[in-house]
Amino acid sequence: MDHVSYSGDLVPSSSPARPVATTSRSGELLPQSQGYAPPPSTGGFQEAFDFTIRSPALLIVLLLTFGPMALPLVVISPKLSVLCKVFLSVVTLGLTIVLPIALTIYFSHFAVMPALDAIREANMRGGAI
Repeated sequence: MDHVSYSGDLVPSSSPARPVATTSRSGELLPQSQGYAPPPSTGGFQEAFDFTIRSPALLIVLLLTFGPMALPLVVISPKLSVLCKVFLSVVTLGLTIVLPIALTIYFSHFAVMPALDAIREANMRGGAI
């Protein structure tokens, strides 16, 4: 447990700097390089962002959830290869453009056209009522 001292303020100050870790610990995504001490953990937006772009599984989940709005995270991810980034971008944009058009054509052909044909036939016989 770290020593915490209060210097008259309401915010505690922690003890002096810890030794620099040179090997990866359990739960870390990337091993730390020699001589590099990461900034203190604040649990903020930057850590969440860094974790997100370094986790391919999370990027895929975000891509499936948000579609093309998650493409900027895929593009700046250091873990994905260029070929993977291009493939994911093309597939996402293709599904975003092609799928709604294909569903519209399918729905109009198999649901709307039979209903219109039935209305035309009923009108030719003297009306549906």
